Amino acid sequence: MKNLWTKNHLRILKKQYSVKGAKYVAKKTGHPVYSVVIKANSLGVYSGSLRRWTQFEVNYLLKNYSTKPADSIARSLKRNIASVENKARQLDIYVPKPKKWSEEQLKLLKELWTDKKYSIDDVAAKLNKTRPATHYMAWKMGLRRPQVWHFWTNEETKYLKKNYKKKTYVQIAKDLRMTRIAVFQKAIKSGYRLRRAPRAWTAADDDYIRQNYRKIPTREIAEKLDRSLDAIINRAGPLGISRKKKKQ
Repeated sequence: MKNLWTKNHLRILKKQYSVKGAKYVAKKTGHPVYSVVIKANSLGVYSGSLRRWTQFEVNYLLKNYSTKPADSIARSLKRNIASVENKARQLDIYVPKPKKWSEEQLKLLKELWTDKKYSIDDVAAKLNKTRPATHYMAWKMGLRRPQVWHFWTNEETKYLKKNYKKKTYVQIAKDLRMTRIAVFQKAIKSGYRLRRAPRAWTAADDDYIRQNYRKIPTREIAEKLDRSLDAIINRAGPLGISRKKKKQ
């Protein structure tokens, strides 16, 4: 049964959180630490030792949470992993820790990772893991990808010239079995970089954001509307549906 916040719990939170911290309140109320932190933030109650999240840090977390491990984000922001995971829960983008790797998966990873016939995405798909999880485990095991650098062929260059206006660098890289950065650098060097004019927001876009913001993960809204996470977040403000909550 879900442990609800009672008046007594809230009283303890408001009185002790800023003095004794989340762990003390969690012990006294029976709520998990992350629940205490989220509730305190929603009420505008802050711990004296708690460093508040800046908008830059929030944007960084939203942009990188789906592609980087929590410990990597924590190091970049100079925070601990618990802080990053608690903020992810508050932003509704938290993903539970994946299941442990089996011996069979580790053995298969070792075989596929060093085979240049398989891209990182191919390896991840065969292991039923995400790309970041696969990359992180390979790094942890000390595995190294084979050297696949080569000069661009005429066919590859022609393909890039033909498709750089139609496809993203990621899509072209996948088609050519290259990295995105390799395609990006070649496009810049060849003068193929495309600077698209900002796409105007439609009434349908705005309606979709109003109906779903704070109800489903922001990244799903971004994927649905084919826009970036930052674009959705920045659009929510003018629409009056920002994630910021008023103090009670």
